[in-house]
Amino acid sequence: MKALVFLLTLFASALASNSALAQWNNPIDGYCNGEYHIVGTVGLGVGELQINDEQDFAGYASIGVTPDAGVWQVELRYTGFDDGSVSVDQWGIGAKVDFTMSCDVQCLYWMVGWNYGEFDVDTIERRGLIYDLNDNADDNYWNAGVGYRYNWTKDFNTSIEYNYNDVDTKFYYYDGVDDVRFDLGHLRTLTVNFSYRF
Repeated sequence: MKALVFLLTLFASALASNSALAQWNNPIDGYCNGEYHIVGTVGLGVGELQINDEQDFAGYASIGVTPDAGVWQVELRYTGFDDGSVSVDQWGIGAKVDFTMSCDVQCLYWMVGWNYGEFDVDTIERRGLIYDLNDNADDNYWNAGVGYRYNWTKDFNTSIEYNYNDVDTKFYYYDGVDDVRFDLGHLRTLTVNFSYRF
């Protein structure tokens, strides 16, 4: 009975202070008050898929949110990569966190995230042989990386990021005798990014 009375009292007090709690938890109010900012980023660089061991263009775009202090950022990100044999469309959610809590102009940060990737494979070369797979697949995997950011102004910065994507997608090709397995391996990217916070 005492537990029931306690729960009813807690519920009544929560209802009484509902408007205060709603305002405290409202992220739109936090944005309007300047406590949080929207961050848009475009990155251009190179990527390399382990199975082909060839560097080619990689780029990404993201939109995220960061507090006024800017020591962390949560973002939704799209990454594209194509080495002529395999193309990757990757969507993910991730976080960037500064190594220190007092980052002013130059900042080192680490990042981690979870991704969904779509892979379109045309050909794979192995030991001098070219296999025409013409297949596609999708996968979920994590990523981690580090970056260096330079703040030109309070709202505009450029950065260099190295990102490791732990792709574990496998393809099978029947060569007339056996099934040959191809493991795409990890995808690594190195990009120069331009970010602006609103």
